[in-house]
Amino acid sequence: MKFLIKHRFLLTFFVIMLIGLYLRFYKVEVTQSFDWDQAKESWKTRDVLMGQLVLEGPRTGVGRFHLGPLWYYLLSPFYYITKLDPMGANYLNFLINIFNFIVFYLITRKIFNEYAALFSILILAVSKYLIEITRTPWYISPVFVVSTIIFYSIYKIVYKNNYKWIPLLAFLTGLFTHLHFSVVFLIPIILLSFLFVKHKKTVFIKGLISLPLFLIWFIPIILFNLQTKNGDLSLFQNFSKDYLISGFHLRFFLYRLNDAFIQFHTILSLPPGYPFLEFIIPLIFAIVLFFEKDKKKRLLGYLMSLWFIVPAIMYSFYGGTTSEYYVLINAPLVIYILYYLQEKLLNLRFKPVIIFLLVGILSFYIYYNTFNLWIKPNNGGLAQQKDETRKRIKRGEKIPYNEGDIKAYLYQIWVIDKKPGLN
Repeated sequence: MKFLIKHRFLLTFFVIMLIGLYLRFYKVEVTQSFDWDQAKESWKTRDVLMGQLVLEGPRTGVGRFHLGPLWYYLLSPFYYITKLDPMGANYLNFLINIFNFIVFYLITRKIFNEYAALFSILILAVSKYLIEITRTPWYISPVFVVSTIIFYSIYKIVYKNNYKWIPLLAFLTGLFTHLHFSVVFLIPIILLSFLFVKHKKTVFIKGLISLPLFLIWFIPIILFNLQTKNGDLSLFQNFSKDYLISGFHLRFFLYRLNDAFIQFHTILSLPPGYPFLEFIIPLIFAIVLFFEKDKKKRLLGYLMSLWFIVPAIMYSFYGGTTSEYYVLINAPLVIYILYYLQEKLLNLRFKPVIIFLLVGILSFYIYYNTFNLWIKPNNGGLAQQKDETRKRIKRGEKIPYNEGDIKAYLYQIWVIDKKPGLN
């Protein structure tokens, strides 16, 4: 009993993490299909294992730019172990999600406290949106945890004046060029955060020294573009002409504002068709922060606010389509803001009543987000895609190469590469 009491927070964390992993990965082969992204990544990972030097990474949805190829090399040992079976991607993603939970818990505990860490992990575990976005095995999978570490690095540098974190910040920001193009948001976020740093000259010097740790991640991207006739430079010229808007327009800024704050909508599971609802929490946060008396907490609030303000401003110059995961980088900050406001509520009068209401809201949130995820189906997903491919092969069909078709990939590894799995 003494052991349970002494380690109650850690034990609670493990229970919550196990629930989150169950909701994501129990019978994942029948709950998770492999779509265009996963099929293309499987082909590229096969190329790596066949001895090719793959320098180009996944393409962005808009503009068709290439990210760095890190994801393919992370997948390679898992595809090697599974003999090119795409289930290897799920195994890697399972480990990334464990890393997500552990790192998010530890960092939140450092920034706030144990209760904040458990609350944050609980939201990560049961949010239907976060379950779906992190269950999918693709290059977006590490974005949540890398964003969390980047924010913590900024926190240590600006809030704690610990400049030893600058090299790690440079390294992870460079790494982000292999994960998602939202790295374009991170760079101004970091620079604006440094306006609040105490010793600007020291930060500037250490930043220059650490710059190679950022630039090293561009090596494969540069090499790929040097050996490609129509590289990303020409694509960027077309992107600038087709999608970038000249000048700042207030009406368009207000129109795009929803895109920068959409993670409030997805994580809170707000009803569709009411985009204005996602601004209620940020508005309350802005008001509370304005009247915050603790200078340290106010600084922390400003640092968190930049992760929404910068995308909002930059989106006002972009005329293309968007998706909610384009700002997945600020998902951890949404959870932190929810905790901060909850903490403020608990400092008001009628604390027992507030606790009762918060427990009720959280209980409903857990039920609403997970009620149809506890019982898993018996068929579907990658398992069904494999069965359908086997049937087509046994009928004598040939499935031609298609970079976005997992069935074409399965045909390649089973029939041509003679890998196990056909029977």
